[in-house]
Amino acid sequence: MNKKWITITITGAVIAGILSLTPAFATSTPKENATTIKVVTVPAEQQQKKEVVDRLYKSWENGIIKIEESKGEKFKKDDWDLIYGVDIDRHFTNQLSDVEAQSFFMALNEAKKAYKTGDSQYGILLSKDHKAARVVWERSNGSFHIADIVLKIKSTILNKDENIWTLVNQEELQ
Repeated sequence: MNKKWITITITGAVIAGILSLTPAFATSTPKENATTIKVVTVPAEQQQKKEVVDRLYKSWENGIIKIEESKGEKFKKDDWDLIYGVDIDRHFTNQLSDVEAQSFFMALNEAKKAYKTGDSQYGILLSKDHKAARVVWERSNGSFHIADIVLKIKSTILNKDENIWTLVNQEELQ
């Protein structure tokens, strides 16, 4: 009888020990199809190869030349900052109110609906007074797509005045 109780006690202790370790193994073992949040602290521009970034900036500069040719004296390059498009949050929208940032991204997403297969990544020209933005990307055929986003002055949302961004114009420049 004692032998039986000793065996049961040892078996129980082993099982309890294994069960107590299971949560530790479960949390350290990757799960299939688990959704993980990747925290990115490096700007997208710095994650790309230098050759890719240089090619994009050259493309955007060519787009700026097309804008200058198209707009004449209405467009002054020195009044705008060129931003690597997908890093706009780091350089601009993170400083806006939630409503204003959301409206900017909604206008940007509306502009990006004009993307076609083969188009390059977009750059954003942001006016130095932060009241206008121009989204610029090169088409696969060498033309440029330009989308103008402007800040609409004060809109009342939930009894609070908020600035709202809106897409006002899109054009193709050859």
